[in-house]
Amino acid sequence: MNSKILERVENIQAKLLNNRHSVFVIINDEDSNWENLYYMSGFRGTSGALLIYSDHVELILDSRYTEQGKMQSPHDVLEQKSGLVDAVIERLVNHNIKEIYCEAKRTSASIWLKLLSSKREIQDASEQIEALRRKKDEYEIRCIIKAGQIASTAFLETLNHVKEGMSEKELQSLLNYKIATLGGEIGFDMIVASGIRSALPHGRASEKTIQKNEWVTVDFGARWNGYFCDITRNFSIGVPDERATFYHSILLEAHRASAALLQNNASGSEVHNKAVEVLAAHNLDAYFTHGLGHGLGLEIHESPYLRKSINDILRTGDVVTIEPGIYIEGWGGLRLEDDYLITEKGSQRLTDQLNQQFYLL
Repeated sequence: MNSKILERVENIQAKLLNNRHSVFVIINDEDSNWENLYYMSGFRGTSGALLIYSDHVELILDSRYTEQGKMQSPHDVLEQKSGLVDAVIERLVNHNIKEIYCEAKRTSASIWLKLLSSKREIQDASEQIEALRRKKDEYEIRCIIKAGQIASTAFLETLNHVKEGMSEKELQSLLNYKIATLGGEIGFDMIVASGIRSALPHGRASEKTIQKNEWVTVDFGARWNGYFCDITRNFSIGVPDERATFYHSILLEAHRASAALLQNNASGSEVHNKAVEVLAAHNLDAYFTHGLGHGLGLEIHESPYLRKSINDILRTGDVVTIEPGIYIEGWGGLRLEDDYLITEKGSQRLTDQLNQQFYLL
């Protein structure tokens, strides 16, 4: 892991820091940007700053985190004696820094203004780390696969305990508990939507109870070493409306047809449109209301995106979701989602521990 972190730092240094008067600053102010700080340092806490100079790196942490930082990061750790941004500015003064590269997308207005007040030139370099993070290395891929294994096992164990009259929130709590007992972190605020509520693409778990012969859509995930998986499956207690299993078979066809197009240099829009084409053959495309997929890693939504309106070109090392859905107001909906790694020769389904079936309990 440390060797990968050092490679990432060297990449930033080579592309941006061609003199000793420049620095790349990453600031995480109480979990505002922990992902990029973690990616470039190995430190995973709620507060800290990383200063990447042309020839060395400093990790600034408060007293809560200095020991943790020394254990987790290969960089020199400095303990801040004042506010975080004040400590950063002090180091800039000490190193006679004239030019700051920062992340406008992840830096609050108040911090940006305070950096400006230091009378140094500031440039936005948000895209530099975004580009690095997009291509997943072997370690990151292993983490996503492990997260998928944990989430899949937890889901199957949860199904063994599902019963009529259980609330959606109870199901959510049980699945999160199973994920935790298997060593994973809770992935995100999962979607649990049963019956007509399944027509809500982002229907969060409610107090509604799950009834016999109605289906449930569960969009869930786990984290392993900070990395997400993202999976959606559908199940019912008893035999559901026959349209549910029929529509699921169409979603499976759309899912597999679009996933078959995943490869290096493929068009994200064309992959999306393939799923739409399959749904349109059954007059169901009007009920598919979102993009087909998105990248994921340390965050649940990252570049690239598989949408009609965004023609991202896929590259080797991307990890993306495929998640076609059908949502019919007043009846319900379903979605089928898995995660894929883009390879030179095609793709690899990373969440292959679960069958792509409609689960009948």
